[in-house]
Amino acid sequence: MDFHMLRRQGLSIRKIAALRGVSRNAVWRALRSPMLPTGKRRRQQGTKLEPFHAQMAAWLNDPVKAQWTGARMLDELQDRGYTGGRTVLNDYLRAFRPKPAVMAEARFHVKPGQQAQIDWAEMGSVPIDGVMTKVYAFVAILAWSRTLFVRFTTDMRLLTWLDCHRRAFEFFGGVPHEVLIDNLKTGVESRAGGTIRWHPAYAALAVGCGFVPMAHFPMRPKTKGRVERIVRFARERFFTGRGLTNLDSFNLEAIEWLDKRANRRVHRMTAARPCDRFKVERAALLPLVDYDVVLEETRVADAYALVSCDGVRYSVPPNHARKPLTMQRRPDGLSFVVDGTVVRWHPYAKPGIRLVQAPEDLPPKPQPRHERFVQLADRVAENFGELGRCYAAEIERRAPHAPLALLREVLERETEFGRPIVAAVIESLLQFSVVRLGTLSRLCHRFAAIPNCTMGSPHQRIAEIEIEKRELSVYDDEAAA
Repeated sequence: MDFHMLRRQGLSIRKIAALRGVSRNAVWRALRSPMLPTGKRRRQQGTKLEPFHAQMAAWLNDPVKAQWTGARMLDELQDRGYTGGRTVLNDYLRAFRPKPAVMAEARFHVKPGQQAQIDWAEMGSVPIDGVMTKVYAFVAILAWSRTLFVRFTTDMRLLTWLDCHRRAFEFFGGVPHEVLIDNLKTGVESRAGGTIRWHPAYAALAVGCGFVPMAHFPMRPKTKGRVERIVRFARERFFTGRGLTNLDSFNLEAIEWLDKRANRRVHRMTAARPCDRFKVERAALLPLVDYDVVLEETRVADAYALVSCDGVRYSVPPNHARKPLTMQRRPDGLSFVVDGTVVRWHPYAKPGIRLVQAPEDLPPKPQPRHERFVQLADRVAENFGELGRCYAAEIERRAPHAPLALLREVLERETEFGRPIVAAVIESLLQFSVVRLGTLSRLCHRFAAIPNCTMGSPHQRIAEIEIEKRELSVYDDEAAA
């Protein structure tokens, strides 16, 4: 209406546009319309969707099809000849599907020692021992006192999961009555609504330590909001920007940080320090139980007495090759048990190592066939004396895989080249500790090809020869002639 009043006062279209900061066309449209300009172009809405209103109403009244999304309804309408866009459809559905009113959250209150909340968090990749490794944080918090425990690991496997529980209970000095987790596979195998089938190893931990496991509904992380918020706290206040070279020392720094910083701060919700409230909660915790965190599997050692675990082969005593045994996995290493007796224990291999073999598990070296070897060795010793006996002993020690061929080579070359040449070759081989099939034959051929230059006695004197002495002038006469 302002444009109409200015126009009645006699102002031109150009002057009105300059005063109001709009274009002249906008002034003309405002003067032609009884409504104020909104800056948006008016369009005729919903004309393409009107023929499908009845179909849309039928879908919205159907209890199943009413759950369709706007994209699904758009696909169905396009199959029926709808040529409009998605925006018109979403505007129409918004009138029938208003957003639900935001309701206030009900805070969950617990008693001292009643519950602990546990979660995993991915911290990112950092260099450990020169190798980029992904690091995870196991976070546990007592719901009443807000006492925090954090442990950093390089995996989230079942054994690590169970061991972190045990370490958290040791840090708290007791076991809470309930442990609330999410639906990860190391804790929950499957669930149907409120019916949960727990992982057997996690159920065994719960029974052994005495706590009741609990898992919140999927897509409902607010159920354990106390630990969800503390994940970010641990990342920002401790992990970020701190050098990590060794995981064990890093976890010791984390424990020191928990004692000096994290559990001594004034909590925003409780307005008290967790360490002060923990003095009350600790008395309500269940007593600690000496629980052995172990996973057992039945394996069969291969022909080389090796058992594979996580891509690494570990050795067992040779007499257990191709036999079944029990592999016990603990946080500190592997144990192999046969009939209730531990036959071998190994620490876990370092990154990059694919074979862990104890020296006593190495297979014995092959021994020569005794009877035939003794017969040939006696013949060589008989022909060459002590030299032949030493050579036979060297063959038995250094070449047990082919002893008979080496002894036959000595006897054959003796027949071909004679005993002196073969004895000289054997002496050279023993001097340089060479025991190899074919070497003796090559040296015999070489020694036989060298001519035997026998020198006289060193005391024999060379015969004296008389030489005629002449004057040099005789040669001058000859030259002049």
